[in-house]
Amino acid sequence: MSGLPLFYPPHFEPGKARFALRWLQQAYGQYQQWCEQGKPRHAEDFNWQAPTDLGWHFSAPLWANERVLGLLDDSEPFGFTVQEGGAKVFVVLRGTCSAEDWLDDLEARQVNCPWDIPGGKVHHGFLKLYQAVQASLLKALERYPVQTPLVLCGHSLGGALAALALADLRQRWPQRSLDYYSFGGPRVGNPAFAAWLDQHCLHAFRLVNDSDLVPQTPTAVCGDWRYQHHGQAVEFAASYASFSDNHSLAGCYAYALQHSQAPVNDAQQA
Repeated sequence: MSGLPLFYPPHFEPGKARFALRWLQQAYGQYQQWCEQGKPRHAEDFNWQAPTDLGWHFSAPLWANERVLGLLDDSEPFGFTVQEGGAKVFVVLRGTCSAEDWLDDLEARQVNCPWDIPGGKVHHGFLKLYQAVQASLLKALERYPVQTPLVLCGHSLGGALAALALADLRQRWPQRSLDYYSFGGPRVGNPAFAAWLDQHCLHAFRLVNDSDLVPQTPTAVCGDWRYQHHGQAVEFAASYASFSDNHSLAGCYAYALQHSQAPVNDAQQA
């Protein structure tokens, strides 16, 4: 019942993926701290206690600002950047936590993407949220020299935000080293957008549980729009008792990566 082993494609780095998972769990911890502090709506009012891992340097929270749904101001933290000494930088973007995030997830109509990608269209809700995070992300990246490699990583909705950041940053820095690791991420754009990413961002990997419904959304044909995944899928099959278990960062994805020869968590299946 432990499943078939994970197959890693060329250039996939398990160690890099494990660090991505580690920091993504901290991004959810950041959100929990924000909740415990009463959900302050302004970045300067949030006192994030970042991890104190020796040799790692954390940015301020990546903040979604000026995102208004009706009269609702739903600004909130979405992650951070973290650097290993003077080496690569991880851009860490968490998944859906709030009701406002779910509303953005549901806005599945497509709009023209704001970058020079011929024919490229992307999910309107994901783009709106990325644009709300974009300013704080670019500010965080100012501290790093342009030759510093970046690893963009996200879980669930965060995988979609990381894909949009990948397109944005590739156009800003055509020669920069950019890697992408997502876990249970949804489709983000149309075939033209996916093809552009595949052509310009060669080291993009998606860890996917085939029982997880989130990577199957939006559907490939969604009303008048077509959606297509980008990057290389690293797949495993683990069917647990609930939607949330099949999508869990810790119980499903982190377990599979840490037990690549037997990626199904038998204790969770019981």
